[in-house]
Amino acid sequence: MDRVEPGKFNLGAALKGYALNKMCHTLNRAENRAAFAADEAGYCARFGLSQEEVEAVVARDKPRLFALGGNMYFLAKLDRVKKAGAN
Repeated sequence: MDRVEPGKFNLGAALKGYALNKMCHTLNRAENRAAFAADEAGYCARFGLSQEEVEAVVARDKPRLFALGGNMYFLAKLDRVKKAGAN
């Protein structure tokens, strides 16, 4: 898995990013978005994300999240949550 192309299925990336994508999927529910917004790192820890994944989520670093196995459809859920302190 040298290069993952956004928008194309890659089994290795899907397996690698399972926990990350599972966490993002939970953001479909308003109560989960509220819990995530209150403590992003703590919410990520519930799903066993690595420190690198947590840092990428908190930074909303999409290229890095893709490289970590994130799926563009699940990562889009992050866009529904405002970062703390953002207007």
